[in-house]
Amino acid sequence: MNENYPFEAEVVHNLPKQIAAGIGNVIVGTSKLEHKLTSMIGLILQMDKAEMRLTLRQPRIEERLDIILELFALKALNLDFDFTAFRKTLIEIGGKRHRLAHGIWLQHPETDQLYLRLARGSWPKSLLEPQSDGKLRRDTFPQSIPYGAEELDADNALINAALATMDQLGDLLDLALATYPERFRKPLPPVNPLGSHKPKGREDPP
Repeated sequence: MNENYPFEAEVVHNLPKQIAAGIGNVIVGTSKLEHKLTSMIGLILQMDKAEMRLTLRQPRIEERLDIILELFALKALNLDFDFTAFRKTLIEIGGKRHRLAHGIWLQHPETDQLYLRLARGSWPKSLLEPQSDGKLRRDTFPQSIPYGAEELDADNALINAALATMDQLGDLLDLALATYPERFRKPLPPVNPLGSHKPKGREDPP
């Protein structure tokens, strides 16, 4: 049966444990990757965690790398790192995480094959009729693709490779901090934001 041919399918939510675990690993792994990117921005600027959360908010995952690259440029650091390729990887990972976190799962009525419905972007041109000269938007005509343990394993392998790449970039930043300390701000001492608050009914000791 042609998987691109429309068919009626049931929306499901009780996914097999292996599939559910794979989805969870993608979401958790991507969050860790985002955290590493944000932490690197904070390290370059010598910001504490509270300052990072206050100022950086939640930019897209690839936008965090853009900030890092611009900060390196401001500090006249030319690192031996393929930012272009890594940015493409981050965009791909962000897309995978979004569709797994927000996508709808379908089950084929005859084969029980699980499908993930995509509702963002456009259908690949290779799947359209040869005479088609336009785009087929997924928000109008969703595309459902087979998705199982093999696809999730590939997603998680991509994320783990990106985390390893972040470690390599971190090593380059550590080298830059040691080589050009004058280009970086000195870290401020930590401040306890709760230091001015006292529990009610309790007085300071004499």
